[in-house]
Amino acid sequence: MTANASKAAQVSGLLQKGLELYGTGDVARAFLVWGEVLELDPGNAEALDYMRDADRRTRPRAADGPARSLLDDARRLLHGQNAEAALELLASAPGGRSFEVEAMVELLRAHLYEHYRAELGDLAAVPRLKAGGKADLQSRNLPPSAGFLLSMVDGLTPLSDLVSVSGMDRFEALRSVCRMRAAGILELSA
Repeated sequence: MTANASKAAQVSGLLQKGLELYGTGDVARAFLVWGEVLELDPGNAEALDYMRDADRRTRPRAADGPARSLLDDARRLLHGQNAEAALELLASAPGGRSFEVEAMVELLRAHLYEHYRAELGDLAAVPRLKAGGKADLQSRNLPPSAGFLLSMVDGLTPLSDLVSVSGMDRFEALRSVCRMRAAGILELSA
């Protein structure tokens, strides 16, 4: 069995397991299993559909404290087409996050992952520091993960290879590259 066939079988099995858990009322574990699918296959449409539907069906009708307010604020940001801000809001929530907040974070990550992939295009492109790069970097306050990724940019290695060897979560790596590109730190060339 090829690696792709094995991965497809694993994804299919996890999707089914999630449905079975959801069917028995164990919604939290179903979301965790569908989250595993998204780790194997970011942006998997079937897992995202199941999560959206389960979120919609299990959402309480009455307000239930700070988590509800946080989710409502994140939904308002989403309606305003600001998924980045919604993710930042939920990710910076103090204390333990509720299951519903975790589920929404995973949905946002999957949505934004697809956005980053579309924005970056072909991952065979080679990232390079823009003109004035190294001197300009000292005046910037880069997060450690972005600085680490940037330290591997040599102008020769394709983006796909940088993401792979960085050991970073693919979402975080692509997010860092998109942000550095938007900030004028990096440029991509074919």
